[in-house]
Amino acid sequence: MYTGPFSPHEAAHLLRRAAVRGTRQEAEALAEMGLDRAVEQLLRDPEPAPEPDLDSEARASSGKLHRRLVLHWLGHWLRTDTPAAERLTLFWSGHFTSEFRKVKSPRLIWQQNRTLRRLGPGLFPELLNAVARDPAMLVYLDNAQSRKEHPNENWGRELLELFTLGEGNYGEDDVQAAARAFTGWSVTPPRKARKEGRPVSFEYRPRWHDDAPKTFLGHTVQGGEEVLEVLAAHPQTYRFLAGKLLRFYLAPQPPAALVEEATAVLKDTGTYGLLRWLFTYEAFYAPQVRSALVKSPIEYLVSLLYVGRDLPERALGRALVSMGQVPFQPPNVAGWPSGQAWLGDAALLARLNLLPAVLEETSDLYVFADGARDAYDAVLPQAQML
Repeated sequence: MYTGPFSPHEAAHLLRRAAVRGTRQEAEALAEMGLDRAVEQLLRDPEPAPEPDLDSEARASSGKLHRRLVLHWLGHWLRTDTPAAERLTLFWSGHFTSEFRKVKSPRLIWQQNRTLRRLGPGLFPELLNAVARDPAMLVYLDNAQSRKEHPNENWGRELLELFTLGEGNYGEDDVQAAARAFTGWSVTPPRKARKEGRPVSFEYRPRWHDDAPKTFLGHTVQGGEEVLEVLAAHPQTYRFLAGKLLRFYLAPQPPAALVEEATAVLKDTGTYGLLRWLFTYEAFYAPQVRSALVKSPIEYLVSLLYVGRDLPERALGRALVSMGQVPFQPPNVAGWPSGQAWLGDAALLARLNLLPAVLEETSDLYVFADGARDAYDAVLPQAQML
């Protein structure tokens, strides 16, 4: 438990890690609350995001629809009273990835974003079960067409390697068993959904399902539900996730003992339970931790826009592309890189060019750097940015 001071300096660090965006006044207000109340204030139940207006864009190009969806999400992040939920949504969207380019449906991508926001703070099994039935995920990893005659292994493989256990904690037989177990987990055909006036949704197709017994991680299973139950009970699932969450919120290389402690907290209390524990933990406020993370381009842009002026839609899109991170379009199923990968020459130059484009002369640079650092320092990894 952290027992040190909780001044605006510590409150600003908490804001940076929990919510990305913030001002001097918000940091001072949190400091006045005290640590426990400040953490509870930040980790309130997520405010639902408004639905995007996609009907008026029915004839728009795919690129324009993508940009509008990006603007819609970032706009919500800038306005919501629960910005910590949006940073966590960003984490889960880099964990359970789907690509707009392949899914080709802004409605399905937004539906997934909504699911990650709603269930992301809670217990992992509930989120995992929802993602396994998420239409965007089923389309992206090709499970929507997986049949017993030709099981597609994409979902089963990424479920084990990237979403739960991590590489080296399963065998090829387990991937194949999972692929067979999830045959028949599909989606409503888009034409049928349009004809019936309903959205594309999860649809189980029993004729496509391989109902023979399979051996998965030493357990006998038949369907996908049983595979998910095995993974949701497996200690390595929570160890893998706890390490990833600590790398996102604490430091690039969290101590092994801390990961083990976080593993138990995550399994018992869910993601917000882990964050409550972390944000009141002594190590979270250590000097070497405060400057350990590099903001991703999305986070950097949100923190700038929150205290600066708006960018035109195309300029915002170009900025994200130049910095190397576009929402709903990760480079691959493993998600986006992190840390120093964001600070190549071209990406760093794009960050610097954003400063005069977004900031007014009167902007309070305190929200980007502790003390009197200049604007250039504010984009370097050692800077204390909100």
